[in-house]
Amino acid sequence: MLGAVVRLSISTKIFLGFVVVLLAFGGATIYGAHAVHTLGQRLRLVALGYSALRLELQDQQTLQANLRRRLSDPHAANLREIAADRKLRRLRLEGARRRVEELRRSLPSADAAFLDGVRQQLQQLSAIYQESEPLFAQLDTAEGGAPEVVARLRQREDEAARLLERLSSQLTNQVVEVVGEGERYEAQAVWMTITLSVLATGFGVVVMLLVQATLRPLRRLSESVREVARGNYRQRVAADTPDEVGDLGREFNAMATALEEREQRLRRSEQLAAIGKMAAQIAHEVRNPLSSIGLNAEQLTDEVPPGSEAQALSRAIVREVDRLTQITEQYLRLARLPEPRLEPGDASEVVRSLLDFVAGELEGRGVQLEVALEQGLPEVLIDENQLRQALLNLVRNAAEAMADLPPERRRLSVRTRQMGRHQISIEVADQGPGIPQEHRARIFEPFFTTKQGGTGLGLALAHEVALRHGGTLEVDCPEGGGTCFRVTLPTLAKPPGRTAP
Repeated sequence: MLGAVVRLSISTKIFLGFVVVLLAFGGATIYGAHAVHTLGQRLRLVALGYSALRLELQDQQTLQANLRRRLSDPHAANLREIAADRKLRRLRLEGARRRVEELRRSLPSADAAFLDGVRQQLQQLSAIYQESEPLFAQLDTAEGGAPEVVARLRQREDEAARLLERLSSQLTNQVVEVVGEGERYEAQAVWMTITLSVLATGFGVVVMLLVQATLRPLRRLSESVREVARGNYRQRVAADTPDEVGDLGREFNAMATALEEREQRLRRSEQLAAIGKMAAQIAHEVRNPLSSIGLNAEQLTDEVPPGSEAQALSRAIVREVDRLTQITEQYLRLARLPEPRLEPGDASEVVRSLLDFVAGELEGRGVQLEVALEQGLPEVLIDENQLRQALLNLVRNAAEAMADLPPERRRLSVRTRQMGRHQISIEVADQGPGIPQEHRARIFEPFFTTKQGGTGLGLALAHEVALRHGGTLEVDCPEGGGTCFRVTLPTLAKPPGRTAP
């Protein structure tokens, strides 16, 4: 499939790279050897073929010249020489024709047209010789030299001489052309061989760089391992390559994430243990005195004159005692949070029940509630009381975040929906100012708060409840403002793997 990423191992990449380099160098070498062989063959054919044919034609011209010279004085001795020259030139002509046929079979097709022309002219020369034979026979039997026969023979021999001269000139030109073509081919072959060698060298350099780039992540991975060994569990490596290095990087990132989560859970457990000790001390030293102070303040409020300063101070004491009691209860609730008793339930029904409970409180704060609960969601394993408490903290935090906004902008959105096949989400979104980027990593830590008078326990409790349900609690702050907390819970199709904190 086009566009698909082919997964290749490192060894395969390196092997293919070296195969490309070897093929490039092999191609350059083979081309150079072929060029040298072709050039040598071409020159050899010129030397042994065209040159030999040219020499034979030159001999033929010499015989032709001798015949013409002897025809000027056709006495008995010259007639015998003429007969010998005629026989010799026929033999030489047959040799030249055989030479042309051999060259026709051995030379490239580019020379075929030229050789066909040579062959036709040799056939014409043979025809001239055949036509001259009857005249030579008359000359042998004629008395007194037969001037008219000699004239006709000289005319024929002149025609044959011109044809031989033209053939010799054509062969000379062809030899010069072939030599020039060989020189051009030699120059082309040299440059082509140099180009292929440079390309092969370039391929080698590219393959070397690719191998280094492929193995470079191993060095970064080694450095990251040392950082994790020093306790920096936030260290991550790029793992976007589809090979063993990418697999190793992804496994390292997963390991670092697991170590970071385990470190956070350990730190949270230590914090919760500290809170437990603190809560026990508060329960022993503070809770009972606070109750007594509150009761006495309420009685004092009833006994002092209405509208007096003493009554106002008494009511202020009651309010502060109630606030301190609420903080004490939050400490105790987080410290003594039991293991959830998980039972199948409908998350949308839990959310609807909670919103019915806080509807009056939200209305009193001037908050407009927008609800979108998806029906028919898969059941989840939940402890309804703990989940209600976690969602109540999120809803109240959202309402408090919009306290300074105009009433028309105080919109609180609560929705439930299915995420994929094995998860559902509960989202609580407000239109407040959002959470600064530098605080988002710590908002789920106990005691961390940016609110005036806050305890930093509400989000920590909600986060702990989500974890104990096998889910997650995440925060999203869009650029336009506002905050969205998302509780994600696994459905019964994929039971949660709970791990004690």
